[in-house]
Amino acid sequence: MTPYDVLDNLLKKSKSLNTKIINASVIEKVDIVIKNIDKNKSLVSALITSLLKKVITPNQDIRYHRTDFKNGYSARSLDTQVTTTFFKNHFPRYSNKETAFLTLATREKIPWTLKEGKNLKIRNEKLKKAFLAILNDVQLRKENPEPYLLYFLFQLTKLSRSDDKIFEISYNKIEENHITNINMIISMFKEHFNLKYSSRLPVVAIYSAYQELMKVINRYNNKILMPLNVHTSSDKHSFGDIEIYNKEGTPFEIIEVKHNIPIDRFMIFDILKKSRNTRIERYYILTTHPDNFLSKEEEQYISELILKIKQEHNFEIIANGIVPSLKYYLRFVDNYFKFLNNYSNNLIVEAKSSTEVNIDHIKKWKELLIKYNIEKKNK
Repeated sequence: MTPYDVLDNLLKKSKSLNTKIINASVIEKVDIVIKNIDKNKSLVSALITSLLKKVITPNQDIRYHRTDFKNGYSARSLDTQVTTTFFKNHFPRYSNKETAFLTLATREKIPWTLKEGKNLKIRNEKLKKAFLAILNDVQLRKENPEPYLLYFLFQLTKLSRSDDKIFEISYNKIEENHITNINMIISMFKEHFNLKYSSRLPVVAIYSAYQELMKVINRYNNKILMPLNVHTSSDKHSFGDIEIYNKEGTPFEIIEVKHNIPIDRFMIFDILKKSRNTRIERYYILTTHPDNFLSKEEEQYISELILKIKQEHNFEIIANGIVPSLKYYLRFVDNYFKFLNNYSNNLIVEAKSSTEVNIDHIKKWKELLIKYNIEKKNK
């Protein structure tokens, strides 16, 4: 069997798993890792890759996850070729874009032993201990890796099913028989953006507005709104969070969104560098930071810098806050409910494909729709 087939067979077995036969110690450690999956999915993938390696190559010390370790192996290659593909097929929400071995917690040249593993960049100490303990149990205590894999896959399936139920409920169409206005919508988004781990939400909001703007503003005739970029550090080839392209396949307008980060001159320099030798006409940098800019002096400097760039390069940069931008965009939207529906549906699409939008974000948005009398509460 191929390594992928091994995982596939274990997944089938896990669906009828009687958890009573799994050792309590295994359950305790795996549950700690699964509980933290939203912000540490790379660790789940790294563990499954390591445990899979132990199944297919029992003599390999899985704590030495790099080829530049003595007697090490390339966990990243196995993860890229097998585990990431497996996750994309079965658990897309918890899949890494390319590999789990791009985060600080997994990529550093630190053996995953109990002693040296203390230096791993994992803030949650309980999670770090569980991660290292699982590897130690299998490698030094000679425990069977299969029960760990079965229970991991059992919990991932259970988690995915729970998520799907919430997504299904959240797909209800927003009713259009209620009164709403721009100020009400802005209040809803301010509340939503204030949630924890909400950096992706403003991106989705602006994208949802552009889905309507593309229909009504002549500037966007024959232009293409590209699918939302994956919000990860490994996404190196994009210009910004939201991209509008010419029909010829060249970038036309770019929107970059910062969450709670004030705009400074170095962001403008970076935009100029990224946009050199392109056909980009306009580049927005928008932030949710309450003051928008680092200081009044910085705002004045940036204003003068942007004007100079426009004069010398005929390249327009617009630096602004998310809230004033949304207010401006909504003036051109004929039907606010279509925009709100866009946002609701885009949140679910994002939540299904990554952990950048999580279940709490979906639940809170449903609460806000009910609170502002835009959607009726299910009886």
